[in-house]
Formats: sequence, structure tokens, C-alpha cells
Amino acid sequence: MHVRVPLGISGRIGSLIHQSALIQAIMWMLGALAVAWISASIVQRRRIAWRDHLDVPINLAPKEARRIETWGDGNIHLDGEEVSDPSLVLLRIRNAGLINIGKNDIRRPLMFTFPGRVVRDLAVREARGVTEEMIRPPNNPLLAVDGNRIRLPPLPMKRNDRFKLLVLLSGTNKGVQGRGFIRGGRVVRETRRRGPGTRNLAFGGAAALLLALLVGAFIDTSAAGPSSCATGQLTLEGSTAFAPLAAQVSAAYRSTCHGAAISVDAVGTFNGLNDLNSAGKASPRAAPAQIAMSDGAAPSGYPALTGHPVGQVIFTIVVSKNVGVSSLTIHQVREIYQGKITNWRQAGGRAGPVRIVSRDSKSGTRRTFEQKVLSGIEPSFSSYDCVNKNADPGSPVTRCEAPTTTALLQRVESISGAIGYAETSAADARTYPDLEPVELNGRSAGAASVRQGTYPFWTYEYFYTYGSPASGTLTSAFLEYIMHSDTAKEIFLNRGDIPASTAPSGSSSP
Repeated sequence: MHVRVPLGISGRIGSLIHQSALIQAIMWMLGALAVAWISASIVQRRRIAWRDHLDVPINLAPKEARRIETWGDGNIHLDGEEVSDPSLVLLRIRNAGLINIGKNDIRRPLMFTFPGRVVRDLAVREARGVTEEMIRPPNNPLLAVDGNRIRLPPLPMKRNDRFKLLVLLSGTNKGVQGRGFIRGGRVVRETRRRGPGTRNLAFGGAAALLLALLVGAFIDTSAAGPSSCATGQLTLEGSTAFAPLAAQVSAAYRSTCHGAAISVDAVGTFNGLNDLNSAGKASPRAAPAQIAMSDGAAPSGYPALTGHPVGQVIFTIVVSKNVGVSSLTIHQVREIYQGKITNWRQAGGRAGPVRIVSRDSKSGTRRTFEQKVLSGIEPSFSSYDCVNKNADPGSPVTRCEAPTTTALLQRVESISGAIGYAETSAADARTYPDLEPVELNGRSAGAASVRQGTYPFWTYEYFYTYGSPASGTLTSAFLEYIMHSDTAKEIFLNRGDIPASTAPSGSSSP
């Protein structure tokens, strides 16, 4: 904030300014306000703000609402056990500062404590820039929960990123305590505005309606959650690129269908297809409760499997940042994999050898890359360490292989001159700051470019079942959920992919 005082003032006006104690006092006050404003802005450069929107016992629901069938008797059940003295808390957490917050800025992660109560379950809602798997990793969904506390992992948050936590608790107390510490900033609790103004009354009514809707997420009745809420066990196996999204959708389904147990195993597209095929042949009388996640349609050789396209997955080429290249033509990419470009200087980058990190032969991402970008197969394996041609000294390229998407991204980021490819949302700059996504023919990876038909590196994600799943099974219900629910659609869009229900006109059927 700048306060300008005009120069060249003379005569009587100048005399008044210099002689008037009142004017001087006003100027001092304005200056103090400016300093205070600037100081407050600096303090809030990094600032995480949280607020408890709701903190209510569920048994205080209006009598009229209890007559609704979906509320049953008002009791809450979790994993078959009744939750005593249940209550709901809705927390909002946001980056309210002026700049982005990285993992290294979080010196003490955010932790919420509910004195006198026990955390029974939680769900992530209305996330923007933060995913549920960042808070609750798929392989350990209760990592953040410990008794009466929720301890969040260090979450990088861009400016205006936000999310809500819907927390189910047991106990009669009330109140929330939050604390944490970030470098060059602070964690603050936002206070509610006071006064019964019209806007507050409107918000109160909306909050009450929201509460009624949210309570249904934890009520153990047949009408809660998805319209086809089935129980049982289901295994998703296959694509390592799609596994994080599948895990997020699975967690959302489980949060409303508590009798469903869904596991996600990232073993690679073709391992998933082969496992499903073998499991189906081993039990011909009953289809296995198993889905194979495949990047692209399965090739011939799986006649018993039925494919269900669930969306469009977008991939990107990535390089280590020291390469000095942020855009390549498809022709240049092909020449790199053919061994015609072996130094980044030949592609407009810094001088240094090109080192290729690829996926193994079980990867559907690799097959998509070969089909959509190379229009041919990748060169043979030549390097064990991704740096030297110690597997095939005569190869025209230095090329190693990684078993998973994560392993590939870690190697490309850490190896000088490396190039590879991965699902776009996995190549997150906050997770891999020394990784550079590369444009293809001047187009960046994204839903808009795919919809316009100007970006080629994408494919349909298929869920394969052994035959057609029987109606009423968890397999059938979950397929319906991931293909048609608003929750799954939102997860796809938040990750930058395209759900089947919003695929571009003319491409809804692969």
C-alpha cells in the first residue's frame, strides 16, 4: 500500500500542513495503518485456516426428519456395530494465505482433537487441489485417525486449495481443537460472524439441510449411499496409472456402503487381465469378484472377458528439469526412441545424454505410448541402472524399465537427462518438483486438448469382468457407481481425466 503526498505545495496550504497538529496526527495514523496492513499481509503469506461448520449430535435431528425412512430409528452403524452417542463434525480447511504451501513448509502437520469423543470414521468432501488418498493412503485408510485425534500428513496446498472433512464421532462432548505449524506463517481458526442477519439465517437453514443430507452418508440403511449399494468383497487389479483414481472412487463407495470391502492392487494392466482370466477359468460356476483395470482395450486372447469403458485417461511425457526442454514434437520423440537424437542439445535443450526410462511389457501405459505416440514398439532394454548401456552396449539408446508409474517418475526425476511417460495427475509438481511435463506438438496434456482432438496421448480406461456381472452383486453395483455417479464423475474431473458420462460427442463408444 502506497500513500503519495503531492510535491510542490506552497503558500497557505503548505503552511497549514506543516502547522496543523490535526493534519499531522491524521498522516501518522494513516502511516500506522499502512504499516499494520503490510505487516498483516506478510504474516499471512503462508496461512492455513480451518473452521468447524457443524458440530452436532445426530440424535438431535428434527422429529419430522426421523419419520423419513432413510433415517430409520436414528441409530448409526459402522461395520455392523452401533456407534454410541454419535455426532457429526464438518471441518473446512483451506490455504488462506497469499502463496502456495509446500511439504517442506509444514514443520508440524495439522492435527484436530475432539476432547471426550472418539473418531469413528471420516470422509473427504468438496476437495479442490487435495485428494482423499493424500489424506488417507489407499493401503492404510486409517493412518490419519488415532483415538480422539485426526493427524493429517504434510499436505502441499496451492493458494485457495481447500477441502472439508466430515467426521463421525462417538461420545457426548462437544468442541474441536486444531493446531499445526508452518514456516513463515501460521495455522488459524476462523471465527463465525455474529448476529442474526438475513444472510446468517439463510446460511443456518442451508446448513440444517446440508446436515440432513450428510447424516445419510453414515446411516446403515438400504437407501443410504448409492442407489445400488451392495455388500461383499471385490478386488480391482491392474493398471498402476489408474490405481490411485480407482482407490479414491472405492473409498467414496465404501464411505456410504459400509458392508463393501474393495481392495485395489496395482500390478500392471496385463497382470490384471491374466489374473482375472485365470481366476474365471478356475471357477466356471461363479464369476470371480474381481475386476481388471486396463489402459486401453484388451488385445485378442481374452474372449471370456467383458470390457466396460469407465473414462478417458490422459498421459504426459516427462523429463528431468535439467534437460532444459518443455516441448517436443511427436517426430522428435520418435527420433529419441529410435536413437537418432542422443543428446538433448539436438532437441533444443542443454548438452547432455538422453536416457530413456520406460515401463515394462506388462504396462498398458507403455502400450498406449507405443500406439498413440511412437506408432511402433519401443527399443529393447539396454540398461540396468538407467545411466549406462550395461545390458546391451551396442544399443543405439540408453533405455531401462520401471515396474510401476511411481518408480518411473522417481527415476526420471533423479536421473540427469532422463525422459519417460506417465498418467498426467501422477506427475504432480508438488510431489516431483524436479520433473518437467512436456508439451506434444505445442499442446499440453489436459482434458480440453483431448476434447478438441489436438492432444493424442490418451486412452480409454476399461474395467474387465469375467463375463457379465450378475445384477445385485458388488461387481455390478461398483461398475454402475464408477460409470454414472456424480461422486465418481467429480473425482475424474478433479484428477484431470474425463469420465465416461462426459466423454466428447462421437467418442463415447471407443
